[in-house]
Amino acid sequence: MDETVRAPHSPLPAYYATPEARRGFIARAFDAAAGDYDRVDRLLAFGSGAWYRRQALLRAGLAPGMRMLDVAVGTGLVAKEAMRILGRSGRVVGVDPSAGMIAASAPGELALVRGRAEALPFAAGAFDFLSLGFALRHVDDLESVLREFRRVLNPGGRLLVL
Repeated sequence: MDETVRAPHSPLPAYYATPEARRGFIARAFDAAAGDYDRVDRLLAFGSGAWYRRQALLRAGLAPGMRMLDVAVGTGLVAKEAMRILGRSGRVVGVDPSAGMIAASAPGELALVRGRAEALPFAAGAFDFLSLGFALRHVDDLESVLREFRRVLNPGGRLLVL
């Protein structure tokens, strides 16, 4: 009997009754936190978050001219650092399932798409670089997420999971 575990963790019955209810619980939590997300991040990281994100992107090989996808973009904290690295020669697209997080992102600075990591709404080989910042624990199925990452990355593309 194949008992492959695909979720990043078992259900948390104190917060949701079934694995199916998990997605709604997570969506409500992120929608509610969106307005305070950046401020809380700055406080918890003692202001070092932008530096850390930029260094992680550079060490993973992000370079000017690349096309990057930031999965679970949230308010765009990783994407904003990527845009500083890429300059005008590159492109950053952010995808997130939370309407609240997308609404809290800085408008016009970033191409934003509503979607989920398990079913990315992009063509195969569309990106040179893909990042996922601190959100792996929120996906439904790790195997399908990694399959999608491989699909949308061009051959030789880079993946950064924070």
